[in-house]
Amino acid sequence: MPINKLTMLLAILLISINGYSQDYFIVNKDTTFCSNLEYKTTGQGYLKSISYTANGKEISIKKRKNVPDVETFYIEGVIRDKVPLKANKPNSYIRYTKRVVDGKLKVYLYYPYDGANVQRMSAPGHDIKPGTKALGVYRFFLKMPDSTYYKINSKKNRTKYIIPFLNKCEKFKEQYTGKFSPGEPQFMETIKLYNSLCG
Repeated sequence: MPINKLTMLLAILLISINGYSQDYFIVNKDTTFCSNLEYKTTGQGYLKSISYTANGKEISIKKRKNVPDVETFYIEGVIRDKVPLKANKPNSYIRYTKRVVDGKLKVYLYYPYDGANVQRMSAPGHDIKPGTKALGVYRFFLKMPDSTYYKINSKKNRTKYIIPFLNKCEKFKEQYTGKFSPGEPQFMETIKLYNSLCG
C-alpha cells in the first residue's frame, strides 16, 4: 500500500476513535465537547460539581450556584438527560437518567443503586457495579413530543395515554402486532418501531 494511502487510513482511524471516545454536555442547546467528563449531584438530583478537559485544559466547577444547568450529558457512549424524579411532578426533584431510546418518543431507564449521585461509568452502558445495593427510585419513563413524561410501568398511563397516542399513527397501527407489554425490552422495541414509522 502506498505511504500516502496508509497515512490517510491511519488518520481516518484516529479521527474515528477520538470521535467515539469524546464526551460532551449541552447547556441551552450549546454543546461543549470535552474528555474526562464527570459530575456529581445533590440528593435532589441537582448538579453540585462538574469537571472535564477541553482544549488540553482541565476545568472544574463546584457549588450548585456556579455549575451550569446541563440538559444532557454524553459520557463514554451513554446519553443522560435531565429528567423529573417523578413523572407526575415535572417541576420537582430531578435525576440525570439514561436515554435508552431516541427519536420522536424517548425512553428513559434507571436502576437505583448505592453511589447513584456519582455518574462516571467504567464502560459504555454500564450503570451498576457488581455487588451494589439498590437505593432510590426505579424509573422507566416515556417522554412525549410535548415534553410530558409517563411512567411506562403504570397500567393507567399505558391504557389512557400511551397506547392511544401510538395508535394515532396509521402506519404504526397497521404494522404493530404486539400486546403493548410493559416489559423493558419489549416496550423499547415498540417505541423504536413507532419512531421508525412515525418519527
